[in-house]
Amino acid sequence: MGSLAILFAGQGNQYPQIGLDWIKYDPRLIKYVNEISSIGGFNMMEIVESIDDTIHDTFYAQPAIVLQSVLAYKILTSETKIHPKAIAGFSLGEYSALNVSGVFDFHDTMMILFERAKAMQSCAKMNPGTMAAILGLDTLAIESICEDISNRVGTVVCANYNCPGQLVISGEIEAVNAACDACKVAGAKRSIVLNVSGAFHSPLMSEASKTLKDVLSGYKTLEPTCLLYSNVSGLPYQTSNILDYLPKHLVSPVRFESIIRNMMNQGITHFLEIGPKATLSAFVKKINPEAFTINLDKVSDLENVKGWLKIHGFIE
Repeated sequence: MGSLAILFAGQGNQYPQIGLDWIKYDPRLIKYVNEISSIGGFNMMEIVESIDDTIHDTFYAQPAIVLQSVLAYKILTSETKIHPKAIAGFSLGEYSALNVSGVFDFHDTMMILFERAKAMQSCAKMNPGTMAAILGLDTLAIESICEDISNRVGTVVCANYNCPGQLVISGEIEAVNAACDACKVAGAKRSIVLNVSGAFHSPLMSEASKTLKDVLSGYKTLEPTCLLYSNVSGLPYQTSNILDYLPKHLVSPVRFESIIRNMMNQGITHFLEIGPKATLSAFVKKINPEAFTINLDKVSDLENVKGWLKIHGFIE
């Protein structure tokens, strides 16, 4: 039998009333909602219960996604006693991973998350930018195009190494558009400009990175309870480098494909994704079609996930 890793989703697939079913499943979890309300200065329960598009505002989406991920994880682990060998999160999802692995408690996770969100919003206003997904083109070709466009037009870099055939670029609007055009000429199947508010995971976030570094100077980290993989390096964190890496996280690419390949080299064969939709599971399958994957999003997924864990020998 192989080993189990848990992956936490990032931003982008949130939906109205995300996490509400978990709170109804165990009303004691309302304390986490109230904690977010206290830290953020708004009524988080109203956001969770809302059926409109408020959830797509980054300021609300980020705590909501982490909340849902953490609540789902808490219920799953309380009912199954699973012990994953490794944990990772995609971009924002790294904060879910930091919390459930014990590096930060929930209060500190949310305090840092709100400061990070404010810094990112401010930076995005100062340095307008965008991101785009490039499909069906070799990684080296995309990197070369980004370097060329950066020298001639403006800053554009590789921001998310998702899986073979899918990479996200980030940078100044004109430069991203020029890179998309160049990628199409080079043979890319598609380029899709993403609906984001800034050039995340790029040098345009450098001021936000500096702000976050100052914020983090007031925090301490605990040893993670299992292997915790970094988006920046694609390797497991050392406790001593977590506070150094998190500011770099804002200006560095998400090396998701490297994380998965390094996990597989550690004997991990099964991947349980927690969070909205199953985007990361799809990436894992493209990286290794033989990997076992499953997604835990809603309470209605819980019994299916338990069955999967039992069949594969992770619970009795």
